[in-house]
Amino acid sequence: MQRAWTAILLVACLVGLAPTAAAASAKNRGLLISPLRSYVSTDAGQAESHTLTVANLTEKPIQVALSVEQFTVADYSYDYRFKPTQLDWIKLGTTQLQLKAQQSRTIPYDIAVPAGTAPGGRYFTILATTTFDSGAVPTKVQAATVLYLTVNGKLDTSSTLVSSSIPKVSLGKEIPFSLTVKNKGNTHFFVHASGTLTGMHTQRQSKQDSTHLLLPNSVRIVGNTIPAPLLPGVYRATYGYQTENGRNVQQSRYLLYIPPWSLILPICLLLLGVGVRKHKRYRLQRRH
Repeated sequence: MQRAWTAILLVACLVGLAPTAAAASAKNRGLLISPLRSYVSTDAGQAESHTLTVANLTEKPIQVALSVEQFTVADYSYDYRFKPTQLDWIKLGTTQLQLKAQQSRTIPYDIAVPAGTAPGGRYFTILATTTFDSGAVPTKVQAATVLYLTVNGKLDTSSTLVSSSIPKVSLGKEIPFSLTVKNKGNTHFFVHASGTLTGMHTQRQSKQDSTHLLLPNSVRIVGNTIPAPLLPGVYRATYGYQTENGRNVQQSRYLLYIPPWSLILPICLLLLGVGVRKHKRYRLQRRH
């Protein structure tokens, strides 16, 4: 049960829920930890201090336990996997605290990366765990703050496009595309997926934001949509992703766009042809 609550809350944090939505989710469970996520860069051999806040949003006192775990991601699905940390880099100011109703406390913690540690990203979650006595069965609840830790040095943000996909024939209002991207480096970075459609004296470009975080040595499927044009025809789609350091990776494909309304004309012509034939047959039959 504890692992299930952890997965629900942590995945919500990691996929990038807006802070208000995440806060509402935590509020419904009566336990809040903030900030939702932190991005920290530090040097090997250096120690630094940070804080987090834990709040009891219920009308009863609660006992809260704090702990640290690491996380990784599964390729393609990008499901998050949590495990007890093997790195003794994060020292919490306390691991147990009592909170009165509607009380919050600021908890200090230290990050100390051992000297000689290789540059790159390391990924942690700081968990707040409590038990609510609601009904006959006590309910264990967890909230989490996510820590993206970068050890400074020679950082590698290289990536490669494993595969891409866009429909050859499209009929909808949006033309979707997907990109399978591998982070070959040693730290995390963001990629932004976008595309354009040109042809028939028109150009359409992706409007919605499609920014995705890639963890090192992982493969993720990202994508976006391109607004469909007004007229049917053959168009050229140029789509791909851009990394934080400005690197563009693009693909180009031709596709046939057939808006639903354009199907009405051939159907009408077909029905008209059928009607004309029937009328001719009817006239011939009357003559004979």
